[in-house]
Amino acid sequence: MRSRAETGITRLRWLAIVLPLAFIAGLNYLLHTGLSSLHDFPQVVVVLAIVAVGIGAFSYAVFGVVERLERRILERNAMLGALVAVGREAGSSLELGELLDNSLTAILEITSAEAAEVWLTEGEHELVHAHHRGIASKAFRERSRLRIGEGLPGLVAEQGSPIVVHDLPAERRFVRESVKRLGFESFCALPLRHGEETYGVLCVAARDREAMRDEAERGLLEGIAERLAAAIESSRLHERVLDAAVLEERERIAHELHDGLAQVLGYINTQTLAVRRLLASNRVEEAGVQLEAMERATKRVYADVREGIFALRTPLVDGDRLADAVRAHLSGYREMPGAPAELEVIEDGEVPSLEPPTEIQLMWIVQEALTNIRNHADAGKATVRVSVGGSELVVAVEDDGRGFEPQRRTRTGWPHFGQQTMRERAEAVGGCFEIDSKLGSGTTVRVKVPLVGQNGGGEG
Repeated sequence: MRSRAETGITRLRWLAIVLPLAFIAGLNYLLHTGLSSLHDFPQVVVVLAIVAVGIGAFSYAVFGVVERLERRILERNAMLGALVAVGREAGSSLELGELLDNSLTAILEITSAEAAEVWLTEGEHELVHAHHRGIASKAFRERSRLRIGEGLPGLVAEQGSPIVVHDLPAERRFVRESVKRLGFESFCALPLRHGEETYGVLCVAARDREAMRDEAERGLLEGIAERLAAAIESSRLHERVLDAAVLEERERIAHELHDGLAQVLGYINTQTLAVRRLLASNRVEEAGVQLEAMERATKRVYADVREGIFALRTPLVDGDRLADAVRAHLSGYREMPGAPAELEVIEDGEVPSLEPPTEIQLMWIVQEALTNIRNHADAGKATVRVSVGGSELVVAVEDDGRGFEPQRRTRTGWPHFGQQTMRERAEAVGGCFEIDSKLGSGTTVRVKVPLVGQNGGGEG
């Protein structure tokens, strides 16, 4: 459907053509019939005067219509610009506090409001005052919680439609008396609703009783509320994703602790009982052998725990390359018992920057592979190689140790559990995991990650 502005311009175009022609034709007809005497002087002056007045009146009317259309177009452009500005501010951050602050600041700049606030739903029956911008912050925070249906924000959340008042002191449904005492007259509350979900209420207020009477401004506020609701939904989804990632990582750490620490502690507990029985039967030498085995196991689990803590503290800050982070990790890894005497990090080609989640997962895979080398490989040399092959980043951890049969599962579960953890981490960032090993021929752990969609990698 065409807009009113387009319809008005079309009508004006036809009027500008038809009316002058009709006026000229009518005047010409009259001059050649009943008003033929007007051809003579001075009557012809009267005719010219009538023509001039007609042209002037017509031009004035046309320019009036053009001015009104231009004003309407400018108002629409201002509204669109305001919506874009709020959308940009709302989308500038996924952190909820910053998102609300940016959006309310933009609202104050482009509307007649002097104060703006957001209430967010908490549970099914309550609203919480989340953010305020503008004057009289303390007065608007007189109430920090409202039940659904209580006060103007609560009513809007309950019924899902806007409420606008222009005599706030006489409004009994408004429950914050300190706001009334400060002279606020106009108040507009709009639901923050996206899809079927109500996320809260947007409220704006002004001391001018005429504020927010204009339909265009109220339409603008409704558009802003819709965009703000969508931004709040995105922020909450982002928080849920982060929470899920944290829970997933906690499960992985618990899995790894169970595979390592828990099993060794169970072994030590069993051996302690065995040593006690050996000492009770005066078999001291056998007890001494068992204690030495327990000591070795204790040192190993101590090293594992120490390395795990060190790995969690290994920094991967903005601007760091993966290879630099690996080198930083190796500076502490070298001090661990069982670490290879020779360690090297090699970069083949120009390695691009990656998204932080990808870098973190790759770093943890490298750490897991190095832990396996220290605990099981009996290697003299280990190499971490980072290279770019076509549209893939390849990270390989190689050692010259004793190797193993990848399909064989030992009594302790290694290497099956270690492989599974590394494979899960690789798949979490869209990569694939490979392991090559033979008894007596060393081991290579390899991860391939696609660069398409990564910062600085792949084709745009």
